[in-house]
This record gives sequence, structure tokens and C-alpha cells, in this order.
Amino acid sequence: MKKSNMVAVAAAVTLMISGCSVMSKLDATSGAEVTQETLKSFKTGKTRREDVIAVLGHPPQKSEVLGNEVWTYPYTRITAMPFAPNVSESTVFEFGKNGLLLKAYKSGGVPGKSGNPMLDAAGM
Repeated sequence: MKKSNMVAVAAAVTLMISGCSVMSKLDATSGAEVTQETLKSFKTGKTRREDVIAVLGHPPQKSEVLGNEVWTYPYTRITAMPFAPNVSESTVFEFGKNGLLLKAYKSGGVPGKSGNPMLDAAGM
């Protein structure tokens, strides 16, 4: 490959990479993003409510199901890049009566419940 072609390809790749990083700063987000690594760090039968609060803060949604406490942390991201996937998910923690974690998992988000009018209008 000619040196000029290699320089052009390198410049194009650099421009695309820098464009992606600039666009990600323009993404609209709402809620608490919980990565898979963070989710895996919470152990069934060992993690307490206080442990989750220390990492994620207080949950925006709490409910009770069959005597168990259920905490939900919704997260929404609308990307600025065309054709990039948007994210709408919730991370759910179920605690037993003893205050220990029973289950922790991801579920689909609740459209229109982000608390952000722009995201709600987009159906996210």
C-alpha cells in the first residue's frame, strides 16, 4: 500500500474514533447505569440493602411483592449517533425479610417513566 493511502486510512480512522467520543458526550441519559460487572459483584444471600445503597445510592423505586422488598434502578440512554442503539433497562434487586439479597437482574425499562420529559416524549 502506498504511504499516502496509509496516511489517508489512518486519518479516516482517527476521525471516526474521535467523532464517536464527541458524540457519546452528546447522549441523553437518565437514571443509574449498572454495568454487568457491578451487578455480578452483589452476591445472593450475602449482599445487604446497605451494600447496594453504598454502590448505587438509594433506589428511585421501591415496592413489595409477596413480603419481599423490590428495588428498581431504571436507566435510559438515547444516543446522539444515528443508527446507534438506544438503551432502556432497569436493574432490579429483590431482598428477603432478613434484608439479604434474593435476586439481582436486568429487565426491560418502563417507557415514559424516566422522569426526564425529553426521554418520556421519545417513549424511552
